[in-house]
Amino acid sequence: MRNRDVKGTALPIALGMCLAASAAFGQQAARPLPFVKSKTCLQTNTPYEPRTALAVDSIIIHRHGEDPANLTRMIGSWKQHGYTVGRMFFADSDATNEYWTGKWDGTPHPQEVERDEKGEVRMCAGIRPYMLPTEGWIRHLEEMAVESVNAGADAVLPEEPLAHVDTGYEEMFRKLWVERYGRPWQAENSSPEARYLTAQLKSELYAKLEERLCRVVDRRARELGRRVDFVVPIHSLYSNVAAKLTAPLGTSLKIEGPDGYIGQIWTGPVNWAMHNYDSPDKTFFDSAYCLYDFFVALAGGGNRKLWLLVDPVEDDPNHKWSEFEEWYVHCTAAMVMFTEVDSYEVMPWPERIFLKGHTTGGGTPAPERCRTIVLSATQVLQEIPLGGTWNPHLPQGKTNTVRAVDGIGVAVSDTLMWEKVPPPALQVAYGLMMPLVSAGVPASACLLERMSEPKYLSRFKVIVLSYEAFKPMEEQAHVALARWVQNGGVLVILGAADDLGGAQLWWRKAGHPSPLHHLTAELGLKDLDAAGESQVGKGWVLRRPTSPREFGQWKNVQEEYLPLLKQAWGKADSARDLPTPGYLCVQRGPFIIARAGREALRLPGTFVNVADPQFALVKNVEIKPGTSDIYRDVTDILEATNAGRRKPRVLHTTHRLIEERAGQNRLRIVIRGPFETPGLVRLFTAGRRLSGVTARNLSGNHQDVRWTQEDQTVLISFSNEPAGVVVEAAWE
Repeated sequence: MRNRDVKGTALPIALGMCLAASAAFGQQAARPLPFVKSKTCLQTNTPYEPRTALAVDSIIIHRHGEDPANLTRMIGSWKQHGYTVGRMFFADSDATNEYWTGKWDGTPHPQEVERDEKGEVRMCAGIRPYMLPTEGWIRHLEEMAVESVNAGADAVLPEEPLAHVDTGYEEMFRKLWVERYGRPWQAENSSPEARYLTAQLKSELYAKLEERLCRVVDRRARELGRRVDFVVPIHSLYSNVAAKLTAPLGTSLKIEGPDGYIGQIWTGPVNWAMHNYDSPDKTFFDSAYCLYDFFVALAGGGNRKLWLLVDPVEDDPNHKWSEFEEWYVHCTAAMVMFTEVDSYEVMPWPERIFLKGHTTGGGTPAPERCRTIVLSATQVLQEIPLGGTWNPHLPQGKTNTVRAVDGIGVAVSDTLMWEKVPPPALQVAYGLMMPLVSAGVPASACLLERMSEPKYLSRFKVIVLSYEAFKPMEEQAHVALARWVQNGGVLVILGAADDLGGAQLWWRKAGHPSPLHHLTAELGLKDLDAAGESQVGKGWVLRRPTSPREFGQWKNVQEEYLPLLKQAWGKADSARDLPTPGYLCVQRGPFIIARAGREALRLPGTFVNVADPQFALVKNVEIKPGTSDIYRDVTDILEATNAGRRKPRVLHTTHRLIEERAGQNRLRIVIRGPFETPGLVRLFTAGRRLSGVTARNLSGNHQDVRWTQEDQTVLISFSNEPAGVVVEAAWE
């Protein structure tokens, strides 16, 4: 028997109990995992529903302000089917309008909601106000967090602790400003310094909120003798900049207690960010890659779990299913290129895909084609292993192009959200990162907030830095950066020595006209205004005054940016050139994830196209320019010359393949998936003739099943069920 399910994960929905009752299997039920051990999860706001019951490890119930008794029933409805269950609520907005109107404590709080310069309340979707994290709002959420633990939640997830940078005109915020800075309040639009300080305070307040909620969850869990994880779902740095939001991201690493993050990326944020970057060469994939990369840079190598999120759809109802399908493949491909992560939120709101009554894509449920692709990709997410190899099909000696480890870093900081820069807002940040992704250089964000961590900077050989769109929060980052250069790192500094228009911040107090001048002093250099290069200890500093804003044009990238980075790389690693293949390609276990750039990319071998609703077999793939694809490499299976290796087996399935057992004349598999969405599996026959296929649910009732034999493979479609379906293929 060969178990195709991912090692170390539980089998939700009580499958083990069903199998134990059946002589055909005899497996025992695995205990539900702690939430933080889940490989896959999904988010919903409904009780258990078989049509959306994907066989993930954990379910997140998103119910803000739910009645405790009803919340207990909702959590229990999923738990009784074997899932680990977390509870999510909004950290940033009063979704039930209970707190600010006074329904919660009898006292209205109209000056604790975010207000713009006209005094108008900043609303989300026109239905709920964004909140200032005051003492009262924190206590309101603490009560919600305790109710979550009492209701049986295995994790508490306060979603999106974020605030708008262009608000702060409410009376309570003005008071908090005076308390924090010891001087009269200044409107965020009065000066660059005032905007910076406004965003800084908002981030600090939400960091305090996170820390308070984490403590109250831990305390209540200990009282009940249970384990309850604390996970923070957050948006990427770049999408926050695009939406004029600030949140504790890099600064959240100082908060004690959180067990992990969910990196919330989907079509909406990818497009928001892309629309804030001016370049004829920008692509949806490159934007998605940058957003996912930030989360990996935030959590990679640390002690907090990271789940990356992908959503097959988004909130805007004006898009069609064909658009969603294309974007979903791009997003999924970008997400699974990050070999440091193997845990995922496979989707939020499966109702928008699998149930009737939604306007998504022009009407729901999604076409069967789209649902099949989503479940196929979800199987990949459940199965994909940690780690991988970059550019596996390059000639020997050029393989294993690494991403962040001993690679190229692009410096960023939370303060990117705090400054108002000339539009487009992401021209500097994306101008440094996106051309590298386009050139096939798997660069990584390098967080200033992590530079003081032991060994953090050791993963980089070259770091690119510009202070045109953000500033360091404190001088410790410069101390660490100078030490890294002295030990052999190569620092590339671009752009102007901006100082927020003469703001009296820490570098001025230290006697320097700008952060760049302070960094110059730490490096022991006299002048960094002119182009040039300087050796510092064992390392180098390469200075160019060119603004990163110029690199939105590919001509400037080719003529200046890439040659500069190749020069820097040569000083850091003289043994090999910086690869710029023009594409990205990663192999993780049996999966090949590839993104072709300006030219087609050819992959030798035989593959199952995971994003094809018929699991098409393709040989010697040519990936068209601008296309992203995910394949399962089945070359060794189909082309094996050793007769002993040519045995019937599963090539690929929709989510979730639980078991695969081969007998002398039959192959039996167990697959679980949502009700009313057909399961699909492609089998390799190893040259045997198929005599028949049957499908039964775990009660022994026959299911509808169809199959087509093509050469040495069989494509089988059957009616799926959340508890599992046993599919048997018999050979003559």
